Amino acid sequence: MIETISIAGVPIELIPINKDELRSLSLDILLSFRFYKAEFNRHDLCVAESTDTARLYTPRQYRHMATLVERILKRPVAFQLPSAPSYMRSRLIEQGVYFILSDQYVFLPGLLINERMKRTNNLEQHLSPVGQYILLYYLLHKEIENFTIGEIQPRTPYSYLAVSRAISELEDKQFFHIHKDWKTKWISSPITRKELWESAKPHLSSPVKRIIYTDQIGKGSFYAGGISALSHYSFLNPDVQQTLVIWEKDLKSNENTYAEWGASDSNYKIEVWKYSPQMDLQQGEYVDKLSLYLSLVNENDPRVEKELETLLNEIWQ
Repeated sequence: MIETISIAGVPIELIPINKDELRSLSLDILLSFRFYKAEFNRHDLCVAESTDTARLYTPRQYRHMATLVERILKRPVAFQLPSAPSYMRSRLIEQGVYFILSDQYVFLPGLLINERMKRTNNLEQHLSPVGQYILLYYLLHKEIENFTIGEIQPRTPYSYLAVSRAISELEDKQFFHIHKDWKTKWISSPITRKELWESAKPHLSSPVKRIIYTDQIGKGSFYAGGISALSHYSFLNPDVQQTLVIWEKDLKSNENTYAEWGASDSNYKIEVWKYSPQMDLQQGEYVDKLSLYLSLVNENDPRVEKELETLLNEIWQ
């Protein structure tokens, strides 16, 4: 059945969205809202109507739900609200949440819809190496809540400009939120670390750029990775062949010292990573657990799969 609402005096048809199209959403969201397809000002739109008007959501929660739905439907989301006081409308606008109060008040700026569509189309792209590094750094350092670029940059091997661009990339994908306090830009995530990890997984990639098999290693900042690291973090037996990790930037000056051999005949498997394996953790000689997961997640080995899942569960406990 097609329903109709009025937006700024213009009748808009609402076409119910089949639940199968939204099966990736949590059951709580599916039960709390009815979702419709609509067209406003020649733009495709999803209208979300609450099924429980007594239940209240914060602007951050609205923004998080919009991000999840937009990622699935590839169209911006607007929440149809029965009412909202002026302070609530202001907070929703600050969070970039689209909403409809029938003919009373509408926040659906056309230019922002165009920009939102650009962002939605960009959601499936993988993060840059620096963007992935910064995201994982945040996930692994549970003591960090709000931070500034000036605070986090010295703790990384990257320049201020590189970190600043990575933060903009993460904000663009709506993983981070930037709040201005006078002249200071505070950065935080509107969701929990586990939720952030799950949301970010489609945009994360293996840190391994290429592999060198060799019987000898030169000088460099090496960390144990692959099965060598997983056996350290779990009950998995280590391989005879050691897996070592080095950042491609650290490898370049020493690359000519490596003699490459066949995989089965070498003592070392060297993974050359796209970003630094140094995460400012008490990790000793081993790579961090999240990067390790990403480097091994496509291994077709049930033993490895089981230990990787255990590894993740331990992180989010």
